Amino acid sequence: MSVLLHLCSSYRHRATSHEGRDRGYSGCRCCLGPGDVDPAPVLVETFTSPGGRREDLYAPGTVWNAGTMHRLELCGCPACRAEHARLSAAPGSG
Repeated sequence: MSVLLHLCSSYRHRATSHEGRDRGYSGCRCCLGPGDVDPAPVLVETFTSPGGRREDLYAPGTVWNAGTMHRLELCGCPACRAEHARLSAAPGSG
């Protein structure tokens, strides 16, 4: 499974690319501004390192990649919580 993220509607970058701490990592003119963030979250698969195993679905509002320079607090909005509940209830989820 992995993580639920909001993406920019225009260029499909992560919504966090529009936040101050991430803006310097992109030369995209869109990402240097406020962006057009899609309110519907998208499932993005992530994998363990080392090992390359698919990670379980992280809960909204939790920290992903804790203890690394790539730490990200996941969105906990109602749309993310609803999608997490839907995916968690699906057969074979996890």
